[in-house]
Amino acid sequence: MSYSNRQWLNPDGHPSTGSVVAYHGESPWDRDGKPDVMTILEISDCHNKIRLHQSEKDTLEEFIAKMETLRDVIDGFVSHLRKENL
Repeated sequence: MSYSNRQWLNPDGHPSTGSVVAYHGESPWDRDGKPDVMTILEISDCHNKIRLHQSEKDTLEEFIAKMETLRDVIDGFVSHLRKENL
Protein backbone atom coordinates (compact mmCIF):
# COMPACT_ATOMS: atom_id res chain seq x y z
CA MET A 1 0.00 0.00 0.00
CA SER A 2 1.43 3.41 -0.91
CA TYR A 3 1.22 6.73 0.93
CA SER A 4 1.88 10.26 -0.33
CA ASN A 5 1.25 13.51 1.51
CA ARG A 6 2.58 16.93 0.45
CA GLN A 7 1.89 20.08 2.44
CA TRP A 8 2.95 23.70 2.26
CA LEU A 9 4.22 24.92 5.64
CA ASN A 10 3.25 28.57 5.11
CA PRO A 11 -0.18 30.15 4.70
CA ASP A 12 -1.59 30.84 1.23
CA GLY A 13 -0.09 33.93 -0.33
CA HIS A 14 3.12 33.75 1.73
CA PRO A 15 6.27 34.16 -0.40
CA SER A 16 8.26 31.44 1.39
CA THR A 17 8.33 27.93 -0.05
CA GLY A 18 8.49 25.73 3.05
CA SER A 19 7.03 22.28 2.49
CA VAL A 20 6.94 18.74 3.82
CA VAL A 21 6.58 15.55 1.80
CA ALA A 22 5.96 12.09 3.23
CA TYR A 23 6.12 9.19 0.77
CA HIS A 24 6.08 5.41 1.00
CA GLY A 25 5.63 3.44 -2.16
CA GLU A 26 7.08 2.33 -5.44
CA SER A 27 10.26 4.07 -6.50
CA PRO A 28 10.83 5.27 -10.06
CA TRP A 29 14.07 3.23 -9.96
CA ASP A 30 14.34 -0.52 -9.86
CA ARG A 31 16.83 -2.82 -8.25
CA ASP A 32 17.93 -5.87 -10.19
CA GLY A 33 14.90 -5.58 -12.45
CA LYS A 34 12.43 -5.45 -9.54
CA PRO A 35 10.46 -2.39 -8.44
CA ASP A 36 12.03 -0.82 -5.37
CA VAL A 37 10.10 0.69 -2.45
CA MET A 38 11.03 4.18 -1.30
CA THR A 39 10.21 5.58 2.16
CA ILE A 40 11.09 9.26 2.76
CA LEU A 41 10.25 12.29 4.83
CA GLU A 42 11.46 15.50 3.18
CA ILE A 43 11.32 18.95 4.81
CA SER A 44 12.37 22.03 2.84
CA ASP A 45 12.37 25.80 2.93
CA CYS A 46 13.55 28.47 0.52
CA HIS A 47 17.23 27.59 0.86
CA ASN A 48 17.61 24.14 2.38
CA LYS A 49 16.22 20.65 2.27
CA ILE A 50 16.55 17.61 4.48
CA ARG A 51 15.46 14.15 3.44
CA LEU A 52 15.21 11.29 5.87
CA HIS A 53 14.95 8.00 4.08
CA GLN A 54 14.81 4.40 5.05
CA SER A 55 18.17 3.11 3.93
CA GLU A 56 18.87 -0.47 2.94
CA LYS A 57 20.35 -1.04 6.40
CA ASP A 58 17.33 0.39 8.29
CA THR A 59 14.38 -1.76 9.19
CA LEU A 60 10.99 -0.09 8.92
CA GLU A 61 10.83 -0.14 12.73
CA GLU A 62 14.19 1.70 12.95
CA PHE A 63 13.02 4.31 10.44
CA ILE A 64 9.80 4.83 12.38
CA ALA A 65 11.84 5.27 15.60
CA LYS A 66 13.98 7.88 13.83
CA MET A 67 10.87 9.85 12.82
CA GLU A 68 9.37 9.50 16.31
CA THR A 69 12.55 10.98 17.78
CA LEU A 70 12.34 13.86 15.30
CA ARG A 71 8.68 14.40 16.20
CA ASP A 72 9.49 14.44 19.93
CA VAL A 73 12.27 17.00 19.45
CA ILE A 74 9.98 19.22 17.36
CA ASP A 75 7.16 18.91 19.93
CA GLY A 76 9.56 19.88 22.74
CA PHE A 77 10.90 22.84 20.78
CA VAL A 78 7.38 24.08 19.92
CA SER A 79 6.40 23.83 23.61
CA HIS A 80 9.47 25.81 24.61
CA LEU A 81 8.82 28.53 22.02
CA ARG A 82 5.15 28.80 23.05
CA LYS A 83 6.21 29.35 26.67
CA GLU A 84 8.75 31.97 25.59
CA ASN A 85 6.03 33.78 23.63
CA LEU A 86 3.70 34.19 26.67
